[in-house]
Amino acid sequence: MNKAVIFKALQRSLGFRNPESILQITSELTAKLSPQELLLAERYLLSLRDKGIKYTYPGHEVYPQSFYKMLEPPLFLEYLGEPVWLYYEVLAVVGSRKMHSFTQRWLQQEIPAFLEAKPNVAISSGGAVGVDQCAHWAAVKSSRPTIVVLPCGIDNLFPQNLNKLKKYILESGGCFLSEFESEQQVRKHFFFFRNRLITNLSSVTMIAQAERKSGSFLTVHHALQNGRMMVTLPAHPEMSDFSGNLHLMREGCFYVLTNKDLLNFWEAESWSGRGLTLDMGRI
Repeated sequence: MNKAVIFKALQRSLGFRNPESILQITSELTAKLSPQELLLAERYLLSLRDKGIKYTYPGHEVYPQSFYKMLEPPLFLEYLGEPVWLYYEVLAVVGSRKMHSFTQRWLQQEIPAFLEAKPNVAISSGGAVGVDQCAHWAAVKSSRPTIVVLPCGIDNLFPQNLNKLKKYILESGGCFLSEFESEQQVRKHFFFFRNRLITNLSSVTMIAQAERKSGSFLTVHHALQNGRMMVTLPAHPEMSDFSGNLHLMREGCFYVLTNKDLLNFWEAESWSGRGLTLDMGRI
C-alpha cells in the first residue's frame, strides 16, 4: 500500500493530531485502518494531483527535516509552489495584525537589507494581515521565496486578500503550506497548528510586534518547546501593543535594532544550535 495513502488515512483517523509522534508505518497501524478509509484517502490524493497541489509525509524526500524533532510532527502536509525548506534556511517573522507604523517601516527597510546579505535565507510567516503579510511582501520585493503557513486549506485561503499575494509568492519561488485538507475553512484552534509549523520551519523566529496576551505571543511557546532561537524588536515601555516584546527582553531575549544586528545574531548563533532558554512558566 502506498505510504502517502496510509499517512493520509492515519491523519484523518487521528483527527489531525499525532500524540504518539508516529513517523513510520507499521503493520499494527495499517491494521487499524479500514479498506474504506484507505480508499477515501487514495481518492483524495488523486484530487490533489488534479489540482496541482503537492504533498509530503514522514519518510518522504521533501518532508522538512526539522519536523522529525518536533512534538506531534504532522502526518501529512500539502503545499502549492516549491519546497522552499529544502534549499533555504528560514527566518520566521510573526506579529500583530494591528501593525504599528514603526514596525511596518522597520520590516520594509531592514528585512530586505538582511536578505541581501544572506542569499540563502527565505522568510516564513502565517499570511495574516499586518506583520505576517508585510514580511511576505518584503521577501517578494527582494525576489526571495517566502512560505505562507496556513490555518486552512490551500483552496480556501484565509484571509481572502492572500489571493492577491498568491501570484507574486509563487512567481518568486515561494509556497503555501498546510496540514489541513485543501477545501478546509479556517477554524480558531487551527492557528495553534499553524504556529507550531512556522517556528519549526525556521532557524530563527522574530517576534516583530506582539502583546503579551495575544495569538502572536503564543508562537513563543512553540519556539521554546522546540528549542528554536528567537529575537525581538525593542519598544517604549508605555506601548502596550509591544508588551510581548518587552516581556521577552526582560526575560533575556536578544533584541535587534537594525538588519546588521539580525545578521550578526544569525551568524553567531545559528551554527551553535543554541536557542533562547527561558522559564516557560514565566513566559
